[in-house]
Amino acid sequence: MRMKVSNLNRIYLKFLLGIILSGILSPVILFAQNQKVENPHGKFTIDIDCAACHTTGRWIPAKKKMDFDHNTDTKFKLLGKHQNIRCQSCHLDLKFSEPNISQNDCASCHVDVHQGQFTETCATCHNVESFHMLEGRRIHANTLFPLTGAHQQISCSSCHQNDAHGAFSSLDPECFSCHEKDFNNAKSIDHRKQGFSTECQNCHSTIAWGPAKFDHVQASGGFALIGAHSRITCNSCHRTPSFDPIFSATDENDCYTCHEADYNRAHSGSGFPTTCLNCHNQNSFEGAEFDHTKASNGFALVGAHSQIECSSCHLTPGFDPIFHPANQNDCYTCHESDYNRAHSGSGFPTTCKTCHDENSWEGAEFGDHDQQFFPIYSGRHQGIWNSCSTCHQNSGNFAEFTCFNCHEHSKANTDPHHTEVNGYIYESQACYSCHPSGRAEDD
Repeated sequence: MRMKVSNLNRIYLKFLLGIILSGILSPVILFAQNQKVENPHGKFTIDIDCAACHTTGRWIPAKKKMDFDHNTDTKFKLLGKHQNIRCQSCHLDLKFSEPNISQNDCASCHVDVHQGQFTETCATCHNVESFHMLEGRRIHANTLFPLTGAHQQISCSSCHQNDAHGAFSSLDPECFSCHEKDFNNAKSIDHRKQGFSTECQNCHSTIAWGPAKFDHVQASGGFALIGAHSRITCNSCHRTPSFDPIFSATDENDCYTCHEADYNRAHSGSGFPTTCLNCHNQNSFEGAEFDHTKASNGFALVGAHSQIECSSCHLTPGFDPIFHPANQNDCYTCHESDYNRAHSGSGFPTTCKTCHDENSWEGAEFGDHDQQFFPIYSGRHQGIWNSCSTCHQNSGNFAEFTCFNCHEHSKANTDPHHTEVNGYIYESQACYSCHPSGRAEDD
């Protein structure tokens, strides 16, 4: 017979079943609560809830936007390119507590392509944006080989030829280590034969190979490149590329050894000394300066004489003298033709400097004219004449003179003033004989 269970009985049965089940499951629940579950991500140093990264729907994948800040909640800030990489790029397994590295410990993750050659940290040269974003010149400036001159214009691979993937291993900073071939194959100078130093910087610069600078005095045994010698090409004195000297001058004062042909062309047979620097200098052969007084036994080149060509007084190229003056004041020996043209028959002395000076024939000043003849630099006649021709109108005979170029008195006007003068005649010589000082009261 089937028993009918009333509603009351149903309630009682449920209650009884609940008591039985609770007695069985309670230990299980308590055991589960007390069981310690190990975190698959390792031991965190920060307090972070699973829900910060996961959802209740499923563990994988994790949230795209996680509820924690890697920059502030961890020891490693995600800067630059680190912001865009996957977690697995650094955390190789589920233990996110690894790797335990600091912000600047780049070598823990990145292979050192420089193979330990550099003692500086990676951040000294690189940044978090790109390994290849480098300030090359600044970095090189801190090495044994700062980039200067032409080295700033060439590519890195020009020197770092065997450094794959930008390893840039240290190189020998000496010029010769890179430029040995240039040294051996130099076209203008055979560096090997001449025994030139391999310290290229002694002669060259990083800007360009030429023009080379070096100590010519030391290299030549005493010949300094000064004046015009500093401006001529090397092959003017040396054979190239051997660079053997064409001449064998002992020092920079031994001009004749190199310039014998120049000497013979200008001075052959002159008896001039071969000590060229007595007259010339290292700047130019032209405009020779020498002690003419000493060379000519007393004739100094002063006034207009210092401005005329040598050929005015000397036969070239021998430089034999055309004239033979006795001394500095012997003008007549050289200027006889000038004297005859101006003073022939005048009775003027041949001591030209009595009236003239070394600067010019014109504007002669006869210093003794007032004492010897007639006062023209003093008294009533001072400043009223323009030139010698005012009185001496015959340039060939200065003994002749006239008073009537200025005193245009007619005989009729002059005679009445001389009625009591014995032997009066209207003539310039007569005027001078009675008026030697140019005054009317002269006797």
